[in-house]
Amino acid sequence: MLLIIDNQSAFIKKFKRQFLAEQDFDYVFFDHNQPITLSAKTEIKGIILSGGRGNPFEPLNLTSNFVALMNFDVPIVGFCLGHEIIAAAYRGRIKKLPEYHGKKELVTITQPDDPIFEGLNKTEVILQKKHSFHVSELPESFISLAYSETTATEIIRHKEKPIYGFQAHPEVASPDGLLMVQNFLKICKIV
Repeated sequence: MLLIIDNQSAFIKKFKRQFLAEQDFDYVFFDHNQPITLSAKTEIKGIILSGGRGNPFEPLNLTSNFVALMNFDVPIVGFCLGHEIIAAAYRGRIKKLPEYHGKKELVTITQPDDPIFEGLNKTEVILQKKHSFHVSELPESFISLAYSETTATEIIRHKEKPIYGFQAHPEVASPDGLLMVQNFLKICKIV
């Protein structure tokens, strides 16, 4: 089962309607401020931390994100705010951009052999952005897989665990974005 923490993202709701509803696997949504209550028999195979308003330090109660991140030993991906939460949880630094960024942006992939890019067969993709903050300092336990004009940490991965972060929103971006999401689901052994 896929566990999704919704941080008030319109994009994750669209992803649920247009992608998840068509899939043949189980998933469960929890709101960012809702306790994660699962049956002892529930087998979580992967986690998505959605985008949302604010940043990892304010104004939302993001406890369920940190609980999911630190208590499940499964592949995890964060989109936008979820990406920033992952970086903050592992002692990275978050910084406000000079101005709000809400458009599509060219992302250059520097580690194309990573499993998250399987079948992409290119090193540049255009992804939807919608954020005011970015990961300004990568945690020591992470590497950058891609950069953009806005940030050097556009896509990140933990060095030892299958934990990924996307500053952008691949869940709504394009066929390329959805391919990366499907690759994440393969890493989780959900599909």
